[in-house]
Amino acid sequence: MRSPRVVITGYGLRVPGASTLPDLVSLYRSGQAATVPLEASLSAWAGGRIDDPSLDALRDKQRDPCSVFALAAAGDAIAMAGLQPGAALQTAGVYVGCGGGGLSSIEDSVLDLHIKNEVKSQTLVKSMTNAPCAQISIAYGCQGPTLTYAMACSSASHAVGEAMTLIRSGRCERVIAGGVEAPLTLTMLRVWAAMRLLASGADARVRPFCFERGGLLLGEGSVFFVLESEAAALARGAEPLAELAGYGARSDASHMTAPNADLQAQTIGQALAGAELTPQEVGHVSAHGTATLAGDVSETRAIKAIFGSHAPALPISATKSFHGHLLGAAGGVSLLASLLAVRTGFVAPTVNFGTPDPELDLDYVPNVARDGVDIRHSLCNAFGFGGSNASLILSRIG
Repeated sequence: MRSPRVVITGYGLRVPGASTLPDLVSLYRSGQAATVPLEASLSAWAGGRIDDPSLDALRDKQRDPCSVFALAAAGDAIAMAGLQPGAALQTAGVYVGCGGGGLSSIEDSVLDLHIKNEVKSQTLVKSMTNAPCAQISIAYGCQGPTLTYAMACSSASHAVGEAMTLIRSGRCERVIAGGVEAPLTLTMLRVWAAMRLLASGADARVRPFCFERGGLLLGEGSVFFVLESEAAALARGAEPLAELAGYGARSDASHMTAPNADLQAQTIGQALAGAELTPQEVGHVSAHGTATLAGDVSETRAIKAIFGSHAPALPISATKSFHGHLLGAAGGVSLLASLLAVRTGFVAPTVNFGTPDPELDLDYVPNVARDGVDIRHSLCNAFGFGGSNASLILSRIG
């Protein structure tokens, strides 16, 4: 028998092109990517920027943009869940996925040291990878477990999945869980460009699963959820929005960057087993979809390996085509696409889709969103460097 149900009661987001879920749906309906040419020393590239003046109220000398983004999204999730400072939040955990921490603060401190021969006293607390987690805990008085998962591109998905595991264990009734990243620095862009993984040019686009795919673009962003045991949510009169039903976590144990379709498939299978679902019961996939040559082929093979003859019937959304790759936050925005699918029947498209690739022959929902699709269960994939794989199953309530 499955463990006690874990439900989502709130969400918040700050991603390129959207700061609310209605904004996100509007962006997905538009079929227009939110990535833009970057500015100043970053002008050789495009990327995903957050445009939200309300963030200024959260900025201070001890917060890197990474922490600011996290506080904004987590605050919206907490407000939506109807939680106020007090006992319910005091015992809550905070689980954050973040691959790099305060990357702009780190870059600024190195420049200060070498140019001015000085280092600011706030550098350490701004740049720590666990700073966003600590800032949320402090802001809302959360004294439960506070953990940061630095698992590259699967960080947010691991944070959410491990939060689900914690709640199912009975050790905690609710957890604020999600991911954040602020990677738009010259150092990070040069590093990714050196690996030949970035789409080239200031007018570049992310084009997952099609023949013209030429790499990813980096994006900044943050997505958080309030997860609770169903019993705890109902006891305080909160509305469950969806059930987090399954979580798979496997390691390739084979290569630092090359994907492994077999282990990705095992990760998906583990999530399905945890949700007690057959492959035929899943109606949607929110894909990792990085638009890299090897990555898209590997994920397609993994989906085919698990779903078999059902694979061609699955609509597959690749949200990185809109926002760029949010790295530690990527799994969070992908889970929002799953939430839209199971809760409203809305399927986000994969934009910038061009010529089909013979090796990639599934339904990637090219360019145009779909409405009214009956989806009870959605699979959400996140596959990170270092071979860190995570898959989540989100299910409709009722």
